[in-house]
Amino acid sequence: MSIIPMLAVHDAAAAIVFYQSVFGASEVNRILTDDGRTSHAEMRAGDARFMVADEFPEHNTAAETLGGTPVILYIVVEDALDTANKAVSAGAVTLREVAAQPHGDSVGKIRDPFGHVWMIATPLRKTKQEL
Repeated sequence: MSIIPMLAVHDAAAAIVFYQSVFGASEVNRILTDDGRTSHAEMRAGDARFMVADEFPEHNTAAETLGGTPVILYIVVEDALDTANKAVSAGAVTLREVAAQPHGDSVGKIRDPFGHVWMIATPLRKTKQEL
């Protein structure tokens, strides 16, 4: 089983560029409607998959429309501080500075320009599987 989040946004094309530049995500595919809206775009960042779509009020609602999101996406990257800085440079807002956490990751928290909240993490120590 896997869970693949789909992020509804006001401007899917801009969101895709943001996720590519900040997270190094690649676009696997994109399906457009007759009027040019993105109904589905599959993204990959490392071994993570997520979807991006323009807001379709009849099907879903973007975080901006809701005034925020109750969902926090936790992404593990090579360098949390560098990634968080890239995100802010690309228009994200820092919600928590990157810092070491008791559970073993260095983590920061941002809200991307499309209203979605991300915890950006880098493991500080190796897991038992990596030893």
